Amino acid sequence: MAPISPFQNELYLRLTRRFRKQQEFAAGYSPLYSRLFGVLADWLAVGQGCDPLVDWLLKAAATRPSFDVPLLLLAGLHRDILTGVPEVQALARYYHTVGGTRLAQDPDLAKALRQAILARQNVLADFLRTATVQTNETARGLCWLLPVLYPGWRAIHLVDLGASAGLNLVADLRNYRLTAVEGRVLGDLGHGQPVQFLIANHGEMVLPAGERSLPVILSRSGCDLAPFALATRHDEQTLAAFVWGDKVGRLTLLHQGIAALHQARRSTVPVQLFPANLPGDFTRFLEQRVAPLNDAPIVLYNTYLTTYLNDKGASLRPQLAAWATQQSQPVLWLQWETLWQGPQPPNFGWVGWTADLWQNGRHFHWHLAWAHPHGIRIQWLPESGAWADFWS
Repeated sequence: MAPISPFQNELYLRLTRRFRKQQEFAAGYSPLYSRLFGVLADWLAVGQGCDPLVDWLLKAAATRPSFDVPLLLLAGLHRDILTGVPEVQALARYYHTVGGTRLAQDPDLAKALRQAILARQNVLADFLRTATVQTNETARGLCWLLPVLYPGWRAIHLVDLGASAGLNLVADLRNYRLTAVEGRVLGDLGHGQPVQFLIANHGEMVLPAGERSLPVILSRSGCDLAPFALATRHDEQTLAAFVWGDKVGRLTLLHQGIAALHQARRSTVPVQLFPANLPGDFTRFLEQRVAPLNDAPIVLYNTYLTTYLNDKGASLRPQLAAWATQQSQPVLWLQWETLWQGPQPPNFGWVGWTADLWQNGRHFHWHLAWAHPHGIRIQWLPESGAWADFWS
């Protein structure tokens, strides 16, 4: 056996940790994916050179960030399952998204997983090398949809940083129901029907003062390293593959989001996506694509983007601040992101919901809440009250 290089050893250690972290994150939320991540972590823990599947994975993942690898590997398998590839049918029996009924704790799952990976290793290796992790969590549209009720603006331009397929740019065409912990309805957001999202709210949520309606969306634009156009059925299946295989409800929500995107395409305000390699291309994107939108406030947002950026998003703020201070209209920046510095979230993986406003030569900042990254629960913070007071 050839000696293991320091790079290979570091990759091995990072991947082992990452699969285990994903197992922990999925526990209690997705029994199937927690088990799959855990089985793969167990195989990795055996060590390099001891398992051909582990050696294959290390080679296939050599050029990818370790954070992406577990998500891409299981998305590649799920795409095969959704499209009915015969070699993965034993594994498909565990996937609720295709009618599978076997339980995640079935002892035969590990065998089915190994068989599927080995049978499709060439296709999966290509997917690992070339695919981009795509967001399918359309509940994250709440990040901008609720805050834009507070200012009372008649119209806005909407900009998504890290837009993927742009599904969250049409959150106003969906329906989000906010509930209190005990189940009491706090309000519904969006023009869609029926209710599509249930968001449990913890802590004191201060609703907008008076009757506030959503502003008119004058434009919907976004940027992404690899914008996902959803031009074909194959594109839709690939995006659907990033839904976890026991989350039938989320797959339904994704299909509803795609329908809303098609609805927007038929309107006078379709989604427009542009390639941009953030953070390096951020200023250029702002100057070329956003600056011409000067007839209404601009609302930019990003959700779970900075994890994928080489500087964890540190350079986004100074670039946006330098640009926003030169604009004549208000610029509002909303984020659901890991707070790399500062307070810790109440639960592992939760993100900070923050708002930054540049208006009349001044800058304001609020930490509104903590949010589950899938948008199912919100923990409101005291600054959300200051945010509401600012606009009232």
